[in-house]
Amino acid sequence: MRQVRGFTLIELLVVIAIIAILIGLLLPAVQKVREAAARAQCTNNLKQIALANMNFESGNGTFLPGVGRNGCCWGTWMIPILPYMEQDNLFRFYTNFDGIDYPAIPGGNRYASNNGTGPTPNGNRFVASARLKPFTCPSDTVQLFATTLTKHNYVLNAGNTTFFQVSLPLGCAGGTTIGNASGCVSFGGAPFGWFENSNLVSDSTEPYTGPSPAYPTPQSGKMGRPRKIAEISDGTSNTVCVSEVLQGRGSDLRGFSWWGSGAGFVTHMVPNSTEQDVITGGICEPLVNPRMPCTLTSTATRARMAGARSLHTGGVNAALCDGSVRFVRDSIDPSAWRAAGTSAGGETLGLD
Repeated sequence: MRQVRGFTLIELLVVIAIIAILIGLLLPAVQKVREAAARAQCTNNLKQIALANMNFESGNGTFLPGVGRNGCCWGTWMIPILPYMEQDNLFRFYTNFDGIDYPAIPGGNRYASNNGTGPTPNGNRFVASARLKPFTCPSDTVQLFATTLTKHNYVLNAGNTTFFQVSLPLGCAGGTTIGNASGCVSFGGAPFGWFENSNLVSDSTEPYTGPSPAYPTPQSGKMGRPRKIAEISDGTSNTVCVSEVLQGRGSDLRGFSWWGSGAGFVTHMVPNSTEQDVITGGICEPLVNPRMPCTLTSTATRARMAGARSLHTGGVNAALCDGSVRFVRDSIDPSAWRAAGTSAGGETLGLD
């Protein structure tokens, strides 16, 4: 009778150890391949957004408005770009972009569950609840705000200082676009308008006016002025158009690009900076994600702003206003990144 010999315990342990080693070697390689694919998709998304902005300029004579004329809550660039991103049907659901509808929607909530006048569903909430793949980086995890409202990963360039688009620290003079010895960084222009006519505290000087005792005199807002291409004197190939942010977890409004301060970034701080984003007037949760430091307190030294952030290793993707895309490393010289954020600073681009 022939004896059947099996594996000994030692042999089994050796085989298991070899398999474990092979898996340990394989997983990083698989992760690198997946990240390379995600980064390539992210690059393509950014290129689409930049080219859509150029097409908007060709059809309208200006670049997109960063925010609507009334600041934070009456639409951002995410609305007028939709027809140029093959989302014209979705665009048609949105009403009254950059208009004032207080007090029909108390508090200016553009995305209330209804239009404030009855049970009719709010088309604007429907739009802001859409998950748009071209605006979503596959390296990040998709998030929602207020149950249905979507967050995304791409934001437009508001310049080299703050969303208020003035020199920083507030009120300083004699600075340069990259900063001088006194620390004054002068605003060097931006391809997109944000809160440049604000009171330097909130979004604006109370644009939420309407026929009510609290707001007796209706007025037109002055935020988000669209820029003509001639105002980008540095050239479209020398000016950053759009970059990445991370979707804030939970109630964190970063990445909520339907909202003014969630729709932009500034180059005052380098990509993935350990410096805090300043989310004045909003919500942020810095302890949920250590890559997303933030504060709700705006000061003269660090006024309302948010930096470019991503989960890509070592940097962020950014598209220039001519449609070309670069990978910008976290280690970039701060002066070079600030220069890339200006549209009329006269600096030499140094992203590479």
